[in-house]
Amino acid sequence: MNRLAEEAEVHVATATDESSLCEQIAQASAVIVRTPLTPAVIRAGTQLKVVARHGVGLDYIPVGTCTELGIPVVFTPNANTESVSEYAVGAMIALAHYFGPADRAVRSHAWARRESMIGLDLSGRTLGILGMGRIGTRVAEICRTAFNMRVLGYDPFLSSENIKARGADPAALNEILQQSEFLTLHMPLNESTRHILNADAFRHVRQGVFLINAARGGLLDTAALAEAMRAGRVRGAALDVLEDEPPRPDNPLLSIDNIIFTPHSAALTDEALLRMGMDASEDILRILRGEPPLNCANPQTLRLAG
Repeated sequence: MNRLAEEAEVHVATATDESSLCEQIAQASAVIVRTPLTPAVIRAGTQLKVVARHGVGLDYIPVGTCTELGIPVVFTPNANTESVSEYAVGAMIALAHYFGPADRAVRSHAWARRESMIGLDLSGRTLGILGMGRIGTRVAEICRTAFNMRVLGYDPFLSSENIKARGADPAALNEILQQSEFLTLHMPLNESTRHILNADAFRHVRQGVFLINAARGGLLDTAALAEAMRAGRVRGAALDVLEDEPPRPDNPLLSIDNIIFTPHSAALTDEALLRMGMDASEDILRILRGEPPLNCANPQTLRLAG
């Protein structure tokens, strides 16, 4: 906020419903968001020169509408790599050693439950990574070097050579499902990846797999995951994201014991939030000064502007 105020007049939205945002955005030259914007809000911003995402995922911004209107969209792809990677690795350890159920057992004076919570070591296990971007690549590096894990990687947007260069053995999706003892998701959510883990996929997973999702809730079919966990095909899960956030009271996952839930907070560290804020702010100011941004999701708008 202080950095932006050095070169621009800063206003904070007083409400985030569509009608309020449409009114408040009308005179703005730039907007920075951590909440979803609709196409109508973008169209109401007739003076907009840039839309900035305080974060990585672009599903909060109608990028197509911005592109149509010639508005650059900037984001912070490097800001949370370390934070989310550490979360994913920590979740693997927590699941393998039953941190969640063990904590609840002690709190409920059920010490004897320890006999039914025999964990396993990560060392030498097979890890499957769906999505070999910045976070997936960092998770692969940590798990290979720290735990000597065999790492398999799947990414429909990368070549086999590129996946291998990022530290994983390239594999088809079904191959990863069948072989992985730990499975972690680091993919963007779009129409091609929505419910990439559905009922059919869960029928192919290795029995007793541990699952981590710190990407987007829509990558998983909630009902299918609940069924797979009740059947024992998925031994445990760590979910930082859900299809509905916050979850509805009838979400079937809430009643399953060996799931660790966190409230979409894997990237909420002091360091990541500082990087997000500063990276987004600097790119906003670059565009307002007529300079090219460092991280633009629709660079064709920059060419049009030039």
